Amino acid sequence: MPPRFFVLPAFLALLAGCSSKPSEAPTAPVELSTAPHSKLLNELSGSLIGAPAGSDVELALLEVDRRDQPDRLLSNVQLKGRDSQLPFILQFNPDAFPTGQRVELRGRVTRAGQLIMRLPPRTISSPASQALGPLQLVPAP
Repeated sequence: MPPRFFVLPAFLALLAGCSSKPSEAPTAPVELSTAPHSKLLNELSGSLIGAPAGSDVELALLEVDRRDQPDRLLSNVQLKGRDSQLPFILQFNPDAFPTGQRVELRGRVTRAGQLIMRLPPRTISSPASQALGPLQLVPAP
């Protein structure tokens, strides 16, 4: 018998094998508390208004000294502007949040390496997760 007569039955057997229902193995329940960010990290969330499409946006949570200079970076996130509200989530370790020091959320928008917009500094007084809502970017001086 020529081998071409075996191609169709082999193909049908392969399709039948692929279409059978796989046996369901018992799986362990997934606990959300085991996720690395669930209890260890808090977050600031909101949206930025005014970031031009294609721009580079960086938000940073900073410890600030008495002269309004950044002293220590607590967390940051980088995003791409898209000419509409730009949602963000900035996760941070609440244990690293300093007591007795000022903490601010700051942001900058660059295009081709040049600063074009900024987020006016916003004081963050608590290490708790917070929804900040819409934040307006302003032109850079």
